[in-house]
Amino acid sequence: MNHFIKIGATAAIAVSTLGFTAHAADAESNWSLGDKDGTPYLYMADATGPSVTLTCSDSMGVQAVLYLNGNGMDDLTVNTNTRISSRKVEMTSDTTQAKDGDWLYVRRAKTLVSTRGWQGKRIFNAAVSGSPVSFDIFRVGEYTITPPAVNEDFKTFVSDCASV
Repeated sequence: MNHFIKIGATAAIAVSTLGFTAHAADAESNWSLGDKDGTPYLYMADATGPSVTLTCSDSMGVQAVLYLNGNGMDDLTVNTNTRISSRKVEMTSDTTQAKDGDWLYVRRAKTLVSTRGWQGKRIFNAAVSGSPVSFDIFRVGEYTITPPAVNEDFKTFVSDCASV
């Protein structure tokens, strides 16, 4: 299932987290904490990809953004003319069974944005347990992230996110 949509109100909310600024060099092999307009976020960089941003979402709890090419928020430009498609993604980890669901996909930026609450939570829980997460993305390929160990920035994110 692959359909294109223009960014509308729903998609704009989902990709609004893409405008955060973080520096990949600062986040290499660690979780880095940031804040954008009162919304806390975590960023984990991997030069070869994928890199990950976790944000707090009122509707989903934790929302995930995956930068498949290792780029990050500084390299992503999303505007009202950006074409977004839906991609079915199967996620697996050492501690959970395979589960699939649709993600928003920004093809030019090779970026996925979670659309369901369980998707970001699965990455979050993998970080807590130290488990890699594999993604089988329809018509894109297979990717794996190995979250770094929980650090002080991760713990601060948890407490900040709980207050949102």
